Amino acid sequence: MKKILSLILISMLVFTLAGCDLDEYLSNLRPDVYAPAVTEEEAEFIAMVQELETAVVAIENTQDNNQSRRGSGVIVKVEAALLTNVYTVLTSQWVVEDALSLNVYVSSIQSYPGVILNYQAEYDANSDIAVVTFETNRELGVIELNEFDDSIELLKTREIFSIGTPITLGYFNYVTNKALIMGNQGNILIHGTNLNYGQIGSPLFLKSTGQLIGINTKYSTTAGSQQRPEVLINHALFVNRVIELVEGYL
Repeated sequence: MKKILSLILISMLVFTLAGCDLDEYLSNLRPDVYAPAVTEEEAEFIAMVQELETAVVAIENTQDNNQSRRGSGVIVKVEAALLTNVYTVLTSQWVVEDALSLNVYVSSIQSYPGVILNYQAEYDANSDIAVVTFETNRELGVIELNEFDDSIELLKTREIFSIGTPITLGYFNYVTNKALIMGNQGNILIHGTNLNYGQIGSPLFLKSTGQLIGINTKYSTTAGSQQRPEVLINHALFVNRVIELVEGYL
């Protein structure tokens, strides 16, 4: 009896498939799945990032003994010359330290020689800003370097993110996760976005407005015990202090 019922069911299925389009039949078996719509806030953030990243560069520092060091930077000024544009980039002194040559990457494959305007053999956390220029006939973005109107203490708990090139040029101008400013130590902003090697010198932006609020100068590595590791405690030099350090070069 069971065999007879199985044969009847199989026959019915065959006749059903023969009488309709197979793709239509299979599509009716699949549930409808819809991706969530992009919210207005998300769309605004995407558009803001697309504009900001045109002013962010990667920097490669070739040192003695074929050693190299990589970081990021942000364009804050452009001067039009006869055939080229001269761009001014802010980064960290650590990025340009002991450089025999410097290359500024405007994409993962295109770079231009960079010139350091304020090299310092010795510097501390409160003066860790380097000014670099390079020339190209390409049109690149420029970020306005404006002071933050309020006290640095009022930035605590504000949401931030960064753009830079971690690890290799294959990750050119990747956006970090959105995170909070935890507080400050003098002119140093302490924040928790996910920085990696290659993102020292990268810009720190306020998520709400896209304002440049600092230059990243230190990223955390895992420290402490296995039970209580310390991660994502990063430093950025506050934009008002940055302006004090570079106003003579802009």
